[in-house]
Amino acid sequence: MQLRVVDGVLIHEEQGEAFLLHSGSGRYFGLNKAGVTIWRAIERGEDPVAALGDRWPDVPLEARQRDTDALIEHLIAAELVVASG
Repeated sequence: MQLRVVDGVLIHEEQGEAFLLHSGSGRYFGLNKAGVTIWRAIERGEDPVAALGDRWPDVPLEARQRDTDALIEHLIAAELVVASG
C-alpha cells in the first residue's frame, strides 16, 4: 500500500512533537515523537515501520507494525493521507 499526504496539510513541529493542520477543513491532528517519525516517512515515500526501527531499534517489529497501522488508520480517517495500490 502506498500512502500520500493530502494537499493542504501543514505541519508544525515543536520539541519532537507536531500538530498537523488541514488547511481546507481546519482540522488539527496531534502527533507524538513516534507519530512524527511515521509522518516524515510517509512524506518521503519510505516505509514507516522501518523508520521507527531506525529510531527505536529495541522496539519489537510487531509493536512497530501495530502502532504504525493504528496511526495510518487514523490519518486516513482524518483525510490527511490517502492510500493507493
